[in-house]
Amino acid sequence: MKIQTQNRRNTALSALLFAFILCPLPSTLSPAFAAFEDLGFGARSPGMGDAVTGVADDISALYYNPAGLSNLERPKLMASHSLFYTGLSDGSNLGLSAVALAMPVTGGRNGTLGASWQQFSLSGVYYEQTGQVSWGYRFPKNTKYEKFSIGGSLKYLNHGFTRLPESYNAVEDDLMQRNATDPVLAGINSKSAIDADAGLLYRLTRRWTLGAAVLNAMQADVAFSASGKDKVPMKTRIGASYKSLWMVLAADARLQKGPDGKLDKQVVFAAEKVFPSLDRGDVGVRASLGAGDREFKQATLGLSYKIQKIQFDYGFSLPIGTVKETAGNHKLALTYHFGAPTQTELAETELLDQYKKLREAQDYKSPRDTASLNDPRLAEVKEQVAKENYYAANKLLLEKANELLPDSSVVSLTRRLSTVAAFFPSLAVEDRRKQYWEELLSGGARNFINGNDLRAMKQLAYAQSLNQQDSALSNFLDRAAELTRVAADRVPADFSRGWAEYKMTESDDFYVKKKHNEALRKLEELLELEPGNLMALKKSGSCNYMLGNYARAGRDWELAFKLEPDPLEKAKVGKMVDEARAKLGGREGAWEPGSVQGRGPVEEEAPVSKAAVDAREIEKLYQAGADSYAKGEYGKAADAFRKILTKDPQNTQAKKALERIIRLSR
Repeated sequence: MKIQTQNRRNTALSALLFAFILCPLPSTLSPAFAAFEDLGFGARSPGMGDAVTGVADDISALYYNPAGLSNLERPKLMASHSLFYTGLSDGSNLGLSAVALAMPVTGGRNGTLGASWQQFSLSGVYYEQTGQVSWGYRFPKNTKYEKFSIGGSLKYLNHGFTRLPESYNAVEDDLMQRNATDPVLAGINSKSAIDADAGLLYRLTRRWTLGAAVLNAMQADVAFSASGKDKVPMKTRIGASYKSLWMVLAADARLQKGPDGKLDKQVVFAAEKVFPSLDRGDVGVRASLGAGDREFKQATLGLSYKIQKIQFDYGFSLPIGTVKETAGNHKLALTYHFGAPTQTELAETELLDQYKKLREAQDYKSPRDTASLNDPRLAEVKEQVAKENYYAANKLLLEKANELLPDSSVVSLTRRLSTVAAFFPSLAVEDRRKQYWEELLSGGARNFINGNDLRAMKQLAYAQSLNQQDSALSNFLDRAAELTRVAADRVPADFSRGWAEYKMTESDDFYVKKKHNEALRKLEELLELEPGNLMALKKSGSCNYMLGNYARAGRDWELAFKLEPDPLEKAKVGKMVDEARAKLGGREGAWEPGSVQGRGPVEEEAPVSKAAVDAREIEKLYQAGADSYAKGEYGKAADAFRKILTKDPQNTQAKKALERIIRLSR
């Protein structure tokens, strides 16, 4: 049966065209891929030409690179709608609607979960539905894989068409036999399948990120006909991005198997710039250019406006030299950010606020040139800092900023104080004693504000090692490192005993390798914060003795002698003090006992006595025994401690360790 009128023919063809080309063609023709084509997601990423594989920092990451979900710090909800190839002469209406939700699990420590649903439709005749569940995870800091994020998605694909009377008509021309019912359009009119995506991010530096994603990895078969094949093509994407505070540059390379079986290649370059303001919202602009095989050429533009928790995005793309007589593709999206602002967002707001207030300062020099709180004009600010009310102190400082400018040191002080206030508005504690990590944080914050950078970073790193689950403290440590340009000496996440024990472990490692200078430096870092650490004093004395610094060794051991509660150990330390004095000719007062700080430069290694060699051997045996004990090799540990007792029968530590092993072995 032939179509009766020209109008009816146009209506049928325009309505069924998209569904028709989805079906497998006869084996004499090359297969055509059109089902579940990449139509983009949301509006921000399409405004960047979808070149976000290496960016992946918002909720759309679940579509482009699920590893990027790990970048989300709070729940987000997005809804979007897109119109494709608007203005076509046949009146076709192609639309895509989507909704997505992403939520960090336990504050992001166990990754971020995301879910989305989107539906594409053609004039109410053909539709595609995709349901997706995604997960992204970032490996913890100070672990082997700290720079990596991984992610994956499981997708439910369903598409179908409405069976119109034209479905049973013969197809004219010579594509198929005339007067024969189309076996596909007359068969089942919907098909479902399961597919999957996988993604990876690698943070090369603080600003550079590399990304990779494999989409439709299972190449699901969505053919309507049981005898045909219509596989969704697998897509591989590799991307890179450069991010500064309010700017993103990105590039994507894409590979996909084309309809003729050849590998299609595309490259897209994109940029995004945000113009922030404190009270009028943030305006963003973005654009991209892309080119590739099969005459693929595309230009995109995008705009966004964000105020408080709501963000509006618009994306526009125009295919160049392919589809004609179209007004392009238009995409709109609305995103809602749940919860309070993240610590990073608060810090950025404070930074923007200070830039606004201090933009008249002309002689900014260095972040280390920090104004002193002893300035009489800052007396009120100093008082609030002393009370650890940092939000109030920062507010007072900004109020006084105009009368203090131009002064680069004031700029630096406001940067530091606003950073502390953003993360910790107040550290004052009433009706209870502070925990040790809180005391370290308090001291570190004060030293950071006052420009004592080295000591501040040590205290903050120590505090963070004792409270590694506190994301605000961890982020504050990173921000302080940026401002001071002093690297944060973080403790590995799998080292649960804190910064002090970590320093002693590092020292022991150097000591075993006979690198006594390095071992001593690690102990010096520890003793700067804990001058009364008994074990560190003993070890410091041993390192100095090995280096021939007998006066310094005697001073450390004498301090340890005063602190040692065990009578037997006290007697041993006393003998060590006497030996150090003997090396100095037996002179009384060869050193001045007191502070362990300010020891001065470390001398080069000197010849070592037999007694020192024995002491070194005992230290090595004890370290070997402790390592074996930690690995559960109790037999080897016991042998090491027995060898110590052979050399030094009165060694209390070895005795106690051996007794503990014997009890465990019973």
